[in-house]
Amino acid sequence: MQNFKKIMKTVGVFLLIVSLLSAFFIGCYLKGENYHYQDGRERDETAGSVTTLLCGTSYTLFGIHPEEINAIMGVKCYSLAGTMLTLRGRYELLAQELDRNPKVHTVILEVSPDTLIRDREEEGPKGDLPMLGRITDAGQRWRYFRAAFSVKEWPEVYYDMLSKGMDSALRLVTGTYTTANQFMRSGYYENRYEDKYIPSNYAELYNIQTLPETVNPENVEWLEKLLALCKDHGATVFLITPPQSKYYNCVYSNLDFYQEWYVRFAEEHGLAYYNFNLARNKLELLPDETCYYDETHLNTEGGEIFTKMLADIISHHWQGRDNSFYFFDSYEELTWASGYFD
Repeated sequence: MQNFKKIMKTVGVFLLIVSLLSAFFIGCYLKGENYHYQDGRERDETAGSVTTLLCGTSYTLFGIHPEEINAIMGVKCYSLAGTMLTLRGRYELLAQELDRNPKVHTVILEVSPDTLIRDREEEGPKGDLPMLGRITDAGQRWRYFRAAFSVKEWPEVYYDMLSKGMDSALRLVTGTYTTANQFMRSGYYENRYEDKYIPSNYAELYNIQTLPETVNPENVEWLEKLLALCKDHGATVFLITPPQSKYYNCVYSNLDFYQEWYVRFAEEHGLAYYNFNLARNKLELLPDETCYYDETHLNTEGGEIFTKMLADIISHHWQGRDNSFYFFDSYEELTWASGYFD
């Protein structure tokens, strides 16, 4: 019996030490801004002044410059985009910023085939994990944790936060720890990676792959919630699909499935939808050779060009001008203008 009590006491002390160390490390992660998505300080500082919000994933994060939007459109823009950000995460951030920025009149909502296809259960928690480091309010973080992660995912959540916490603590020791985000400005994260090679043998690559023609009902439900949220706050929503490479548009054979779906969705909800893959000047302004980091993401130069394209189209819309002339109606129509077989 004495041995059992001694063992239990040892185990208890061990668990207490582990808990205290975990709390310290995770606290270092949550209190700092050492990861690019931790932008709570700037969002707090700009609260009340924002008039235009960007809502999307890495396509928007790398591809749209809020400060360029400001300069062209005369607005105050902030990007809530994040790498692999889930629709739940988008809703959480958008709800918070709409509540504390009553001047917001425009929300630019990124959509793509991925938006419809993604399956949270299949891909696991990786798209929601950064939200725990991005949310700054403890109560809000706890509610998001309870809603977004299943019990079986808790060990992965703990490991992710502990490892980032240990990295943050190491930064604290080495003097590189920061509580002011050094990576993003107005929510824009410059893609500093070296551009990857993108093939250009289009005739051989034409329509050799297909994307699953899947519309996940849960994703549609979240889209509906995002639209209802914006409507409740009096904000006009623009649905946009950022441009992807000529290579990407050449390889996949069924992109019109998604184009047609979004056109119907936009019409049903009285929204404007602009697919910049179908912009008539896209191939001229955004060549694969200079404007893309990889087949689906713009590089810094491409992002600057696309931001101007986007700002011009949104400005035309507010001026009551017809933008339909600037876009092809379908990927099939785009094919004949792309020179895949030249």
